[in-house]
Amino acid sequence: MSSSCRKLYVAIGAGALIGLTPGVRADNWEFLPRIEGGGTYNDNYRLAETSADKLQVYGPYVDAQLNMQIVDPSGSKFEIVPRVHSTFFPTDHEDQSTDGYLDLDGEYKTLRSDFTAIGQYANETVIYSELLPATFPGVALGQVVAGESGRVSLHNREQLARFAPNYIYDLTERLHLDLGGEYDRATFNHAAIQQVGYSNYTGTAGLGFDVSERSVFTVTGVGSRFLPEEGGHDTSTYGVNMQWDMRESQIAHFYARVGANRSRADATLTSVSTTTQPGPGHTVTSVTTTTITNETVDTNGITGGVGVDLRYEVTEVTLDLLRALAPSDAGAQVITNEARFRVLHAFAPRFSGYVGLRGIQLRGSSNRTGLTIQGEDYVAAETGVDYQITQNFRVEGKYFYTWQRFQGEPNASSNAVALSIIYQPLSRYEPLPELNGIPQER
Repeated sequence: MSSSCRKLYVAIGAGALIGLTPGVRADNWEFLPRIEGGGTYNDNYRLAETSADKLQVYGPYVDAQLNMQIVDPSGSKFEIVPRVHSTFFPTDHEDQSTDGYLDLDGEYKTLRSDFTAIGQYANETVIYSELLPATFPGVALGQVVAGESGRVSLHNREQLARFAPNYIYDLTERLHLDLGGEYDRATFNHAAIQQVGYSNYTGTAGLGFDVSERSVFTVTGVGSRFLPEEGGHDTSTYGVNMQWDMRESQIAHFYARVGANRSRADATLTSVSTTTQPGPGHTVTSVTTTTITNETVDTNGITGGVGVDLRYEVTEVTLDLLRALAPSDAGAQVITNEARFRVLHAFAPRFSGYVGLRGIQLRGSSNRTGLTIQGEDYVAAETGVDYQITQNFRVEGKYFYTWQRFQGEPNASSNAVALSIIYQPLSRYEPLPELNGIPQER
């Protein structure tokens, strides 16, 4: 681990602890720490495909973050969230890790416009970057999650940076201009199969029309440029999306999206041919010829999604089905088919539980030789319960199941459990009923 990373993690951890100290809150700023400490066990930590290679780990872990936010009466806000996740495995020091994260979220509103910007940085082991959680925390309805490849058998670390600004301007009372962009940058400590760093640039421009007071129809043009570091193919994509959003007060949010895209990949294709020709006497000589050509390959595709988010007083239900063309750590843009499902319910004022399920299918966007990648099927499930001891402290127990299969390989699965105690005070900006309802971060 580099000295700069150590300094970053120390600063983040110190900030989280400062948040516990009385008197640090300024009049306009709010400092909300969240500290989770507990123990975990996993019977196949790196999803080995054979019993002989399975790695069992157990030990304590700490997850600490500090949410620093300021909210203006007009609705503008700025939020900084540094976070550290650290594990200790007494019998497997090689797999324990300390991972750092930093999220920035800003919003500025006027009477006719709304500008938002999100910045994210993660420096983590591939166990966390490639195996996505079943409960999809922090993922909005309809949001495409990119970057994973599923390979965790090798010890490696990924650094991922993301910046996504968005600007909405009301041209009239019912017509809105929507401009957006996104930049993603991924790098790995070690180059490995299906762990290729990349840069991805995306821009969008759309017009939204208020069909009614509660529904909006939007047509958006999309363009992107995917640039892998090595072993992949530069790809340009452009297309159009149509989306309908409907909100029934603060309880229900529904969306439906369909899009068409065209991708152009700059590929280096290799072909091998063998011919035979007569040799001296009655012998036959085989001649093998390898031809390398640079070629542009065009592919067309359909993307879309449909989902609903229901938020009642003591129950939340989220269902989201997606098909997207997204950048991947495999070194190419891939077709991602994903299903997300989550239910959270408060059984009693102090007792709540949840169930999360996530299924992902990754496939190459082209069948051409030289552009194909090894496909992946991935399923993650999680269930757990929370008991609120006091307003700020609660106990949580959870169970994880992970299943994975690469095309042409055996499948792999793992079971894991964790028990922890969590300190998390309430926010004055987003109050919840005292000792009632589901945990805040979900």
